[in-house]
Amino acid sequence: MDRIKEKVKDIDITLSYQLFKSYPKGVKYRRILSTLEWSCHGIPWFAGVIIAIYLWPSSELLAQLLAGLLLDVITVAIVKALARRRRPTYANQEDQFIVASIDKHSMPSGHASRAVYIALLLNNGSFWSQLTWIWAISVGLSRIFLGRHHILDVTAGFLFAFFNYSLQFSFGGFLNKIIVWILLHQFSNTNDLADTENINVGNIVDDD
Repeated sequence: MDRIKEKVKDIDITLSYQLFKSYPKGVKYRRILSTLEWSCHGIPWFAGVIIAIYLWPSSELLAQLLAGLLLDVITVAIVKALARRRRPTYANQEDQFIVASIDKHSMPSGHASRAVYIALLLNNGSFWSQLTWIWAISVGLSRIFLGRHHILDVTAGFLFAFFNYSLQFSFGGFLNKIIVWILLHQFSNTNDLADTENINVGNIVDDD
């Protein structure tokens, strides 16, 4: 069993390296990969969704997205900690922006998982939905071309996206409903507090 595991691992590394080496290394091509990397980075996605929920606290879709992103980052971090597979040694890994210690591990790809989860959530057959799928697959491929991950890491990331999506919406969406209710309730309370403070400030100004 161990021999089979090592054989699969060797094949994965070899094929991943071949794909990495086959991609053009010019600045223009590197910029494309970096743009794809940033387009699915966890920090801007979490920050953007939280700001959007604050602006539109009654949006169930935004709450579902935030719930899914939280579920994704937790499950991926747990598996990375357990698998502890190192990132490819044939590529520079020091040029990544804000990489947590747990994210120094390679299996599964968090970018691939996050991208496909977003595509699944927005999957409604529309033109924009199809573009989202193209973007998600491109993000996954970019992880291999950048040398951030091996092929199996990206494949595992894709599979984890389906797992997390199914987990969130299985059993009649029980888990999703709980998380969404908590998030919407929390942001609604925050906005109510802000409105109350604005009213109080307005009353003070009027009194003056």
